[in-house]
Amino acid sequence: MSKRKSTIVGVVESVSPKSLVVVVKRKEKNWLGKYVAKSTKMHVHDENSEACLGDIVKMVASRPHSKQKTWELDSVVEKNVEDITGKGAK
Repeated sequence: MSKRKSTIVGVVESVSPKSLVVVVKRKEKNWLGKYVAKSTKMHVHDENSEACLGDIVKMVASRPHSKQKTWELDSVVEKNVEDITGKGAK
């Protein structure tokens, strides 16, 4: 059994040296019974700068690396294969 608290999967929204901003999306039921899309931004420590923009990553809870970074990158689940600009190759 791992000592790590939890593992979460999300999409990388922003990349800086050794840091990522990962968006975790979920759906919750509101008081009317309808499902509403919600998202949470998490700051993640990426020691080896493995992840790129648009990658799906797995992260685990860790000790605080800074004021907001309390998560560490565990692995890259799926690499982004699309062009970042969104225009595509011609």
